[in-house]
Amino acid sequence: MNTRLKRFGSVLTMLLLTLTAIPVNTMASSHAEAPLISMDRFADNTDTYAFRSVEPGREGFVTLIANYIPLQEPSGGPQWFRFDDTVLYEIKIDNTGDGLEDISYQFRFKTEIVNGETVLGHAAANQDIVISNLDDPDYNMPQTYQVRRIDPLTGKNGKVIGTDLRVPPANVGPRVTPNYEENLGQPAIGTLPNGGRVFAGNRDEYFYIDLGVFDGLNLRSIGETGGIDSTKGYNVSSIAIEVPIAELTRSGNVPASPTAPDAVIGVWATASRQSIKVLGPGAPSKEDKWKQVSRLGNPLVNEVVIPLKLKDAFNASSPVDDAIAAPFVLDPELPKLLQAVYGIAIPPAPRNDLVSIFATGIPVNPITGPNYTTFLSDGIPHEYLRLNVAIAPTAIASQNRLGLLGGDVAGFPNGRRVFDDVTDIALRAVAGGTPFTPATNVAPNNTLGDGVSFNPEGSLLTRFPYLLPPNQGNQPRSSNQQ
Repeated sequence: MNTRLKRFGSVLTMLLLTLTAIPVNTMASSHAEAPLISMDRFADNTDTYAFRSVEPGREGFVTLIANYIPLQEPSGGPQWFRFDDTVLYEIKIDNTGDGLEDISYQFRFKTEIVNGETVLGHAAANQDIVISNLDDPDYNMPQTYQVRRIDPLTGKNGKVIGTDLRVPPANVGPRVTPNYEENLGQPAIGTLPNGGRVFAGNRDEYFYIDLGVFDGLNLRSIGETGGIDSTKGYNVSSIAIEVPIAELTRSGNVPASPTAPDAVIGVWATASRQSIKVLGPGAPSKEDKWKQVSRLGNPLVNEVVIPLKLKDAFNASSPVDDAIAAPFVLDPELPKLLQAVYGIAIPPAPRNDLVSIFATGIPVNPITGPNYTTFLSDGIPHEYLRLNVAIAPTAIASQNRLGLLGGDVAGFPNGRRVFDDVTDIALRAVAGGTPFTPATNVAPNNTLGDGVSFNPEGSLLTRFPYLLPPNQGNQPRSSNQQ
């Protein structure tokens, strides 16, 4: 065993000594999927997305999105939900295939208080109670943030590429935040020196799934329709950044073709906390080094592939150490559960098809053709999204929710678009319902789903940051209407 695996094994042993064996309810793509992060929702990374921008005129950019703080009740005042000033949020890129980030975008937040005398919080009647713009004094707890890029040229301290950027307030309700997107959402989109853009704030939880899947796979439907979108009406906190393609590749150029050696990048997001924090009266806090507490690349991996005893360790680890989790990808539990519940045949272990999808990328092969690959690996498994930046984006009207399985090469597992139905794709993949396992690429394996094939709240925005505006407070959600 090499040195880094030994080191990870030691960390893992210490973690396991402190963990309980009590399972927790898992929710959505990666919501409270591990014991420790289930108790730290403001650092909980729920979804990560990476795709070529589809907004007209922006096709030369890649959009990266990391969502945090799951299942936010829109009426959750008076504080509502904001990014945690004590958390380091990051989006990381590996463009060499060694499992280590070559580029990192770091986001740090700062919250101020306009009026500490009010009994209210996030919004207050400091003027006329209406928050009409990002600088309105009634936005009582305004939050700003800084963006730092770290890469081999900037060194370990990185370079600040955005500062004093504004986070829009929560969508409090029709009286306090009227015309939300026009007055507050769109103006919060910041411009970066490289021509890219950035946004941080509340958005609609667009990931759609019937959470009946966690009731012992007790789905209302195992097809395209008949399920209930359990996340409908909730919000999340989104960080989105748009970056020129050339600033993400190992060569620093736009790749010449989809099979060029610099065409594929690996993307994942993390959240970290400082391990020691001591507060004293009238004294500043004393804080130690950053410790990663949440991690997300591919959707549903820690949820339904990594065993309970390793979930917290996985959240604290880097893709460079993922070899320790390889046995659970080669012989996962979920297909066996599907077999037991639905009586389907499943592919035998080792599941090298799943290793290709989640841990190494898909090499050029006869099934996907000579111009498709997501392969990025040094021969060791590394779990993260893989995006081939040389594959052109599919126009919004022509996108297929099943991505590659639906013939849309610009969709998952080539990166991940917000539109992609990763639940149905993952169910079919683990059941062997894909061309990579022809013996089981038959119904119902290749038609499995959770009964939810679209987000009922509407189509995505056709512009950055693509996610819909946050659901409004002081309005009933569909689940609590009479």
